[in-house]
Amino acid sequence: MTDKEFKRLKRSDLIYIIYEYQKKQEELMKENEELREKLKEKELKISNAGSLAEVAAKLNGLFEAAQQTADDYLSQLENTASAEAEKKAEAIIREAEKKAREIISGAEKGSLSDINDD
Repeated sequence: MTDKEFKRLKRSDLIYIIYEYQKKQEELMKENEELREKLKEKELKISNAGSLAEVAAKLNGLFEAAQQTADDYLSQLENTASAEAEKKAEAIIREAEKKAREIISGAEKGSLSDINDD
């Protein structure tokens, strides 16, 4: 409406127009507030999603570290077991060599006594 048209309106018509504009303004303010709330909720979800992604990444790193620690532990156990088995094997070999020398020594003494007996 133009200024001339407004000037020609009755007071009651102007009041009605003002009332309608106020009503529309209240509706728009209410809608604006609802949209702000929805925006906050979405921002919170996005923020939480970012936080969840960070937590997932940290957990992934934690699991990788735990796996590496477990692998290192198993490797250490295998090395320890191998070292112990090697020590036992060396001890058995030494014992077998000692017994072999005793047998050879005993056999040589027996052969010499047989020769001396003749």
